[in-house]
Amino acid sequence: MVQVFFVGATGHIGGAVLDQLLQKNPDVAVKALVRDEQKASRLAAKYPRVQTVIGDTKNVDVLDSVSREADIVINTSPDITHDDGINAILGGLKSRNGLKSYYIHTSGASLIWDEPAGSKDARWWDDIKDVKDIIALKGEAFTHAVTDKIVRDAASDVNVAIVSPGFVGGMSPSIEHPTPITTPALFLTARAFKSGWQIAQGENTHAWIHVADLARMYLLLVNDAIDNLTGQTSVAAPFDIWGPEAYYFGTGEDISFAKFMAHLAPVLKDTGVIKNTEIKSVSVTEAARASIAGEDYDPDAPPPALDSWAMHIAIMYGINMRLGASRMQKLGWKPERGSVIETFAEVVSEYLQLEKAKEN
Repeated sequence: MVQVFFVGATGHIGGAVLDQLLQKNPDVAVKALVRDEQKASRLAAKYPRVQTVIGDTKNVDVLDSVSREADIVINTSPDITHDDGINAILGGLKSRNGLKSYYIHTSGASLIWDEPAGSKDARWWDDIKDVKDIIALKGEAFTHAVTDKIVRDAASDVNVAIVSPGFVGGMSPSIEHPTPITTPALFLTARAFKSGWQIAQGENTHAWIHVADLARMYLLLVNDAIDNLTGQTSVAAPFDIWGPEAYYFGTGEDISFAKFMAHLAPVLKDTGVIKNTEIKSVSVTEAARASIAGEDYDPDAPPPALDSWAMHIAIMYGINMRLGASRMQKLGWKPERGSVIETFAEVVSEYLQLEKAKEN
């Protein structure tokens, strides 16, 4: 029986991947890392097949130990600032005897963000044509470039693949994070401005993918690993599915921020989150203040630090992220869900219900 160790199984992406993995691979044994006994109980209640391991990505001894027993490790947890945990997983996989094991790592396409000017002029990045340039990108500490290199450097001993999604939308079956991770910041900013907003004219384009379509990317890789481990015929590809250049952008559509907000604002107004559907043109600094203040927004407050999460969120509103998922398309993948714009009503409703539940 193929042994899978899952790190990040209760997250928005991880929950969708875990759900599909269990549905489509009934003979796979799955262990999942969870932070505490309460989460372990909730996960086991929904998925009795899953064996839980208590810990997080700072518990390097746990990660090393469990990875030594795994044929495949799927890591959908945050990578930035978790170098030690990633090294522990790879160290455990390297120490295995027998068949070379597999590691699927989650990165992020913020690696190629441009200036947050709300402009439409930006480079398109393709994960086949531009893979050499992507690998050559140098980031400072605490960036995807650093953790990506850790993974690539292990490719001689472990079959590695990096999945790098753009923005992820849609509802997930996750027990903890059914709504996208961008949702809280969007709500805070909307409540601050009491309307829609954009940086400049909002012409910048974002790559978006529905979480269920993204999960199918992971499953394609998982199934190829299972086929290889069990001696079955694996996926035919014009490139190495695993290895130092196995870098997969996750994108299903391109949406300008102006279009994104034009569809989100009416949903927010209809649910009472904002007062009108006006789209305000704001600066990155204004958006940063708003993204942490919510209804307590003070336009004269000092700007957040440049390296703060608030500034990162505000920059997100104005950058371009133009991606081509050529690798997955050549493996037969294509998006099946509709536009993430079509999920706004459900996501907003669910998020409001979760907020209300927390208040009670």
